[in-house]
Amino acid sequence: MTQKPSWGLWWDLTQREIKGRLSHSAMGVIWLVVTPLLLLGVYAFVFGVIFQARAPENFDFPFVVWLALGLWPWLAFSESTLRAAGAIRQHSALISKIALNRSMLVISVLTATFLLQLVGYGVVLAVLELMGIHLAWQGLAHALLVLVTLYILASGLGLMLAACQVFIRDLEQVLPIAFMLWFFLTPILYAPSFLPIELQPLIWLNPMTWWMEALRSALIDGQAIPDWRFIGLLAGSVAVLLVGAWVFRRCSPYFEDFL
Repeated sequence: MTQKPSWGLWWDLTQREIKGRLSHSAMGVIWLVVTPLLLLGVYAFVFGVIFQARAPENFDFPFVVWLALGLWPWLAFSESTLRAAGAIRQHSALISKIALNRSMLVISVLTATFLLQLVGYGVVLAVLELMGIHLAWQGLAHALLVLVTLYILASGLGLMLAACQVFIRDLEQVLPIAFMLWFFLTPILYAPSFLPIELQPLIWLNPMTWWMEALRSALIDGQAIPDWRFIGLLAGSVAVLLVGAWVFRRCSPYFEDFL
């Protein structure tokens, strides 16, 4: 029997994953709008009111804007990568019965999760605009390109971790903790300038710092044209994708023995 082309399979599986995620809730699509607003309200209250977090001094918007611009790209990256890491084990029964491009199982789960989080990002940005907080929409195209590179990075990590998790089951317990630590090491709830002076250079060793800064430069400063930093993000994400695809391809023939 002829297999469906990989990209056709990817699209079918992605649609199935999105429909499955939405069908688990009685309100379905409504939660795509309600959930991000509730989450933003909780984060803004806890960190902005209780812990008195604040935006940098030269930031002309409330703290909630600083938070929102970084939080949803992080959620898209982290949740999609973590779900992708468990995709092979999740579809173990399917793998043993049907011949298919196994990487598409990982990429479809990742894509569906990333897209759903981006819908939430769009909702939050629209609500900020309705609240009278006017972002620099001329940088939107640049921001979308930055998000594409973030998706590529997540795809590379997702493929690598999905392959490794088949053989190292403890990764399922370790990865959420590692990503939570990564979250607090990324300038989402705070600005790099609030760190002690001796630690400020170290924050730039975290690659996610560069993605956060690129998105804020696009949507706050109105940077419409990608610069050398974008080239670095693109090159880094493609490199991770190539390594992740290589690891997955090398491990894939042995999946059945460990599932």
